[in-house]
Amino acid sequence: MRKMDEMETKIALDSIKWAWSFTIIALFVWGVYDFIKLGNITLPFYLLIAQNVVYFFVTQISKWKAGDKRGKNSLIWYLTAVIVCLVGFGAIVFFLEI
Repeated sequence: MRKMDEMETKIALDSIKWAWSFTIIALFVWGVYDFIKLGNITLPFYLLIAQNVVYFFVTQISKWKAGDKRGKNSLIWYLTAVIVCLVGFGAIVFFLEI
């Protein structure tokens, strides 16, 4: 299999970008519709959140491995923020018994 040249690489990356954007918009609209209609958060919102979390962490880890110090710092700060949010939401749910 041959390597792609610059034009083919740009076309492939543009296609991936548009497909990703479509998926984000579709999951968001579907999730909002379900939230309004059913009154609770359904699978589309969880998929939307999981997809963006995976994208973000893979991007930061790739920057870190490439030697970018900001990637490591961002990763540490965001992991800390995620842990704080999970503990905070857990405490709210525990004390309010939602």
